Amino acid sequence: MKHRAFRGRMDRLSVERLARAAGLPSGLAERVAQVVVGSGLPDDRREEVFGELVSHFEDGLAAGKTPDELLRAFGDGSHAAALIKDVKRVVTPESLGGSERRGGWLERLGRDGRYAVRRLLARPAFTATAILSLALGIGANSAMFTLVNDVILRKPTLAHPEELVDLYRSSSSFAYNVFSEPDLADLRRNTTAFTGIAGTKMSMVPFEVNGRIEKLTAEMVSADYFGVLGLRPLRGRLFDQSDAPAPGRGAVVVLSERFWRRSGADASIVGKSLRLNGSSYVVTGILPADYSGRLRAVPTDLFIPVMMIDQIEPSRISELVDRGTSSNFATARLKPGVSLEQARVELDRVARGFKDQRLQGWQEEASMTVLPKADVIIYPPIDQILVPVAGMLMLVVGLVLVIACANLAGFLLARAVDRRKEIAVRLALGATRGQLVGQLLVEAILLALVGGLAGALLGRAVLRVILASDIPFPVAINLALTVDWRVLGFSVLVSVLAGVFFGLVPALQATRLDLASVIRAENTGGGRKKWAMRSLLVGGQVAVSMVLLVIAGLFLRSLDVARKVDAGFGSRPAAMVWTAGLGNLDAAARMAERDRLVRSVARLPGVESVGLTSNIHLNTLGTQGFEITVPGIEPPQGRTTHDVDRASIDTGFIAAASFRLVAGRNFRLTDSDSAWRTAIVNEAFGAKFFPGRNPLGQRFRSDAREVEIVGIVNTAKIRSLGEDPRPFVYSPIMATDGPLHLVARTSGNPELLAVAIVRTMADVSPDMFVMQSGTLLGHIAAMSYPLRLGAAALFGFALVALLMACIGLYGAVSYAVSQRSREVGIRLSLGAGRGTVVRLLLTGGLRLVAGGAVAGIVLSLVVAKLLEGLLFGIRAFDPVTLVMVPMMLLSVAALAAYLPARRAGRIDPITALKAE
Repeated sequence: MKHRAFRGRMDRLSVERLARAAGLPSGLAERVAQVVVGSGLPDDRREEVFGELVSHFEDGLAAGKTPDELLRAFGDGSHAAALIKDVKRVVTPESLGGSERRGGWLERLGRDGRYAVRRLLARPAFTATAILSLALGIGANSAMFTLVNDVILRKPTLAHPEELVDLYRSSSSFAYNVFSEPDLADLRRNTTAFTGIAGTKMSMVPFEVNGRIEKLTAEMVSADYFGVLGLRPLRGRLFDQSDAPAPGRGAVVVLSERFWRRSGADASIVGKSLRLNGSSYVVTGILPADYSGRLRAVPTDLFIPVMMIDQIEPSRISELVDRGTSSNFATARLKPGVSLEQARVELDRVARGFKDQRLQGWQEEASMTVLPKADVIIYPPIDQILVPVAGMLMLVVGLVLVIACANLAGFLLARAVDRRKEIAVRLALGATRGQLVGQLLVEAILLALVGGLAGALLGRAVLRVILASDIPFPVAINLALTVDWRVLGFSVLVSVLAGVFFGLVPALQATRLDLASVIRAENTGGGRKKWAMRSLLVGGQVAVSMVLLVIAGLFLRSLDVARKVDAGFGSRPAAMVWTAGLGNLDAAARMAERDRLVRSVARLPGVESVGLTSNIHLNTLGTQGFEITVPGIEPPQGRTTHDVDRASIDTGFIAAASFRLVAGRNFRLTDSDSAWRTAIVNEAFGAKFFPGRNPLGQRFRSDAREVEIVGIVNTAKIRSLGEDPRPFVYSPIMATDGPLHLVARTSGNPELLAVAIVRTMADVSPDMFVMQSGTLLGHIAAMSYPLRLGAAALFGFALVALLMACIGLYGAVSYAVSQRSREVGIRLSLGAGRGTVVRLLLTGGLRLVAGGAVAGIVLSLVVAKLLEGLLFGIRAFDPVTLVMVPMMLLSVAALAAYLPARRAGRIDPITALKAE
């Protein structure tokens, strides 16, 4: 037969284009063109010879002959035998697909890469769809891994980190208590296993610059802090014991590199002064960029000697001498030759000595916990939640990637149908299956790498948007989001593996052809195996989507339950402003300033009541506790006292925060905080310590004072929304001079009132620095923010997975329709109704969904059970979620299957039969 493509003048360009159309690789097509054009034959003879070559192969393969037989037979009776001999010498099995001998594998890889680029650019719609699908899957993984890398994997550069250990004070109820400053001083005096024991405490400091005040994060650190960690300055020097020899002496500060650059990167700042909380502090040095403080994601701006704690956080009780204020994290460096076990033995001996001395906080069961610093991410109790949550999220985004890659495999399988003629001719001309599989894999990997790059950029952009949002946390969250070798390696590895694993099966399927059948009938479908593979991919996508949707549904249900929890306060609209202490004023002046502020706020429009507390409930930065004894109530085993949470309040706080005074009276102005002889307790306190009795008028002891209970309020949530009722004590706030929370109940808009309060403070009490402002309801809602963020992320990932699964299902049904177009034409021509055809095709699509949904439900139950500890207020087998999610997935999937089936019902039977 005559090859129709040969028309017009036969120059080198036209012959090369023709050779490529026949399926020859680019380099081989060019060499064939050179032979044909350089033969010296007239144009018509060149056209005839080359046309005979292509037709000879098509007819011979259709008759079942092998490529070698055809190469030997071609040209035997030809008038252009010399030309045919030259063409056969070029068109050899070794030359098809590239030669390993000439240029080696690198040249072949480059040629395959260039060919892949041309093929992908020739199908922009297919390429864009595949890249978008991969970008969503790889982007989610890249973003999550960036977070994990910044928070968990990235380690600061410390000298000999294997020598560093974190110390904790343990009890029978909790193994990771932190220390008071006197505890650390005693440890330094009584231990010999360490070269030093450093203490640090997180704080926030008002910073005055250019007439304005901003909030900075600070660490109050011991004098040997930098030496123990082995830190070196970027500029200047780091302070030591000589800079802070005694309490109140040592107004020096070290800056973080991040804060220094944010402030203008003034190279001459060392030796200059900063105004912090009303006093001047001399800058001694700047830390290097790779150390941002103890807490990851919350970088420290300033490092201040702990000897200045009373000036930075003024309080009636100095933390330098009071053992009841335990807020210092301890890190120690082992002496050379001292093992971790030897250090534990010595610390246990020291702890026993502290118990014998009956030091506060060191009860009978108290001991010490020692952990290698490398094993601690942030704080062991937080790490125990952080690591599983991070693992869960990585699993979730991994499932999203699986769906994206399954889509890629489906796209490539569909693409293989369009390319079967090309692949068949190339195989017929002698290209090996391995060479073609390699080239198809290069295309898949190239797609995956481009999708990975787009996904990495998309993931970083989404992360930056989230971190730039209004996160309800008292301090700024800051992550480096840098692309270091881990992030880059992860993105490249995921992309390559996605291309290889999910491109290999389509490549193998595409090259497993019956050559004679393909060349004889171009519209032959991909066969049962391809359809079975696509069915398996779609079923897997539906199953994974079901798992993600169920997990997201459980977290959304948890969030709904958390929102409905009664916190026990804040039921009426109220503004809340968190203020720093007035460290530069004496006690009398602080009281006068505070009272003047309360009176000014009370006069604002819409204000119904105003109150102050030293520590609002549900404070994310911790609670205030103290120890009491109650006559007739024995402390826990091994203890001599009871631990109870408390806060100081003024006379207006109960009404302002919408507590209920159940019995007794409120505080009076005559209840003196300095003497502290009266207290208000919650109902849980009465139930625990005075069961069956009226708590009013009862007494308990705190230190040396005896305290009378004068009032009882309802039990509110103290540390978390999900906690069981906890005893709580309220004391008068008369002379408290530390940070305060001002609460103002209003009949109007509490957000506008919060703004008005901040303005009033600037006018009435400019020395009282605002740490945070907002509404009381917003403060309560912030406790569910991690759950809300997790639910939103999971729901977003689940929707993306559902969308991609539906795209895969749509493609699978469309593929099935294309393969059954002749059948549809015959059915319609024989009188079948279009509705019947649509139902037939739709049923086939829904079978895929049903099988995947059943598998997904089973997997969902298993995964949900593993995650039950992270849920709030519901169980893993939540009937609402397990009914609603499958219904939603089946509805959306049915729509995705219906659209192509409906389109098939409109096929013109005559056109369908002619196409076959």
